[in-house]
Amino acid sequence: MNGRTDNKEKIKGRSFAKKVFELQKKRASFIYKKTMLKVAEILKTSYMNSVVSLWNEFKIKIAGGVATLAAVALICAVSNLLNWSFGYEVIVDGENIGLVTDKSIVYTAIDEVKSNLSEYFGKEYVYEKEPVFVRRIVAEKDLATKKELEKQLLSNIDTMVEACTVAVDGEVLFGVSDESAAEWVLSKYKQKYTSETITDDMIVDFCEDVETDTAFVHIALLKTPEAALEILSGNTSELATHTVKNDDTLWDIAQKYGTTVEHLLAINDSVSDNIKEGMEIKVEKAVPKLSVRSVQTVSLTEPVPYQVEQIKDDSLYEGRTVVSREGKDGSARVLARITKVNGIETEKDVLESETISQPVAKIEKIGTKKRPPTTGSGTFINPSYGTLSSRYGRRWGRNHTGIDVAGSYNSNIKAADGGIVTYSGWMSGYGNYIVINHENGYQTAYGHCASRSVDVGDRVAKGDIIAKMGNTGRSTGTHLHFEVRKNGQYVDPLKYISY
Repeated sequence: MNGRTDNKEKIKGRSFAKKVFELQKKRASFIYKKTMLKVAEILKTSYMNSVVSLWNEFKIKIAGGVATLAAVALICAVSNLLNWSFGYEVIVDGENIGLVTDKSIVYTAIDEVKSNLSEYFGKEYVYEKEPVFVRRIVAEKDLATKKELEKQLLSNIDTMVEACTVAVDGEVLFGVSDESAAEWVLSKYKQKYTSETITDDMIVDFCEDVETDTAFVHIALLKTPEAALEILSGNTSELATHTVKNDDTLWDIAQKYGTTVEHLLAINDSVSDNIKEGMEIKVEKAVPKLSVRSVQTVSLTEPVPYQVEQIKDDSLYEGRTVVSREGKDGSARVLARITKVNGIETEKDVLESETISQPVAKIEKIGTKKRPPTTGSGTFINPSYGTLSSRYGRRWGRNHTGIDVAGSYNSNIKAADGGIVTYSGWMSGYGNYIVINHENGYQTAYGHCASRSVDVGDRVAKGDIIAKMGNTGRSTGTHLHFEVRKNGQYVDPLKYISY
């Protein structure tokens, strides 16, 4: 009995324990699920907060990026407009030696300086200074060339070297390695201005005082012989006087001295476009730093100019000249001492002269008969009212064969002198175009007219209205194109009229 009772108790105990276990399992499951839900909620909230935070941060970065892009775009636009670019300020020993966009040009200049210094010192020169590059925006016009960098690098070297110096009028221009190098430079420079080989009968020297000396100079003054020759060959500018010749124009004079008409007018207050033979005009001409003078005695065969004899003839109109006999130069054998400065003859002393052939005089008949008003008088009046807008001479790469006078549309154009109309019609480029032959070697022409009042064969007197000012043909505005021809050649109209 007791055994059965014990078994029953055991079974009840197991059953109770099983129920307790199931209850605890359910409760644990409930707690676990509730806990997991809370954890999930916490994680969700944390995740959303993180996303919002990231989005806000992203928005700031986007805004910053857009601003940055806008700033970069603005900088690029301004840089392109002003020819700016990213580059470097080059610093050597605390001094700015130039601006570059490529570091390699600096190292190339340093290598060139080392090579040059090695030439002077006969060994590999130790250059210990390192360039420092500071990033910055640079303008294209301010960039240094390799030669400019080399010059700055040399001047940055605090080294005095012994050299043979060359001074002109007391100013030391450069130094070379030794006296033989200086002699080579001066000899080569003399040959530049002596077309012939320097012979024993020639005296060649310098106009200025030239001295060579052995002295210590800054290394920046030390040059190779070739570079020294270039320094001597450089020019300076000085004022000079030009005497106007018969056929000179301001444009011709400007071309001769390598300047412009506007510059000539600027340095000559009393000079206008209407220049005359014999006038003196101030000009600026290039003068070498060192001038070479050569003196040589030579034997020449020279022409003996013929004389001109003029005979008055009352059967010819005034202003008309007829050649009745052409002149002919004679010749002479001359022994002369010729002095040249920089290759240009400045003086000739005739030591001996022997005539080989006599000259033949030219004979001219000069008219004295009064002219009718419809023939040329030899003087001109202004053909129209207006303002000079373009001169005679070189313009837009071509030769402008006359002058342009801007004025009012349909204003009068007059014959500059009496004569006969030889052309009245359309001319390509000039539109309505008139030519008058003044029968004394001169012709005048009138272009771009709005209308014409004369025909071929008409005789006109000085001041007669022949056309109206216009804008026909190849023209950029209302104006008169006026030409003067002398013996078939174009000449500057401003030698005969004034605007």
